[in-house]
Amino acid sequence: MADGKLAGKVVMMTGAGRGLGRTMALALTEAGAKLALVDLDGEELQEVAGEVQDIGGGDAVIPLGADVCDPDSSATAIYYAIEKFGRLDVLFNNAALGPQAVAADPFGKPPKFWELDPFTFIRMIDVNAAGPQLMAAAAVPHMIENGWGRIINITTALDAMYVPGMGAYGPSKAALEAHTAIMARDLDGTGVTANVLIPGGPANTRMIPDATGIPRDALIQPEDMQAPAVWLASNDSDGHNGERFIAGHWNEGLEKASAPCAWPQLGKQAILPKSIER
Repeated sequence: MADGKLAGKVVMMTGAGRGLGRTMALALTEAGAKLALVDLDGEELQEVAGEVQDIGGGDAVIPLGADVCDPDSSATAIYYAIEKFGRLDVLFNNAALGPQAVAADPFGKPPKFWELDPFTFIRMIDVNAAGPQLMAAAAVPHMIENGWGRIINITTALDAMYVPGMGAYGPSKAALEAHTAIMARDLDGTGVTANVLIPGGPANTRMIPDATGIPRDALIQPEDMQAPAVWLASNDSDGHNGERFIAGHWNEGLEKASAPCAWPQLGKQAILPKSIER
């Protein structure tokens, strides 16, 4: 591992117990990173931690049971990661509640927005939008002090943000996309960057329930996230800030796979006082 692209780097992955988080964590370990893994499910978290240890050794990982929506819990997770490894270089905000939380078949039988359980809606906004804010806010001061860092937020395709049935998931991911653009501007010049990584379409995870009937081999595979995740966590991504990267297009080259996050191409339409234009 010492000669890997990420040797010497410490990466935190939220939502690490399964799906995209687990798959990216294994690739990051293969590239030489030390891993701080965060999840609410203790059993699955320990299983992934064991897989990481098999690749990187016993000192390559720390599993942290934490709720990213809780300010004390999220800050404590950051603290223990830095205490364990002496630094934190990269944060992947991957933890999320997906469409499966609102309906067994959110694509075929989508609920109307007024049919959504209000507590499910609030929890999804908390996990998918507020959680990344809490984690990043706790991590960034340390990264700025070190002069280098990465915030990588996992959002979703634009289509998924307003497709019927996504009345909780879509808004939460749209909020995170917009917030990433703000993070990037706030971090400009610090050596720390904020970018978005998405699969590029429905991914083969539990977020796409079997009830949809979509063949699993027709979905974006979690392994497609591995190469861009390693690249974003490495020095190779220096100079890239406020961008979104699409794993499904990664093999077609960086120009095809990237675009500015939060879709500034839609136009600056607000009429702003000169004093606050940016």
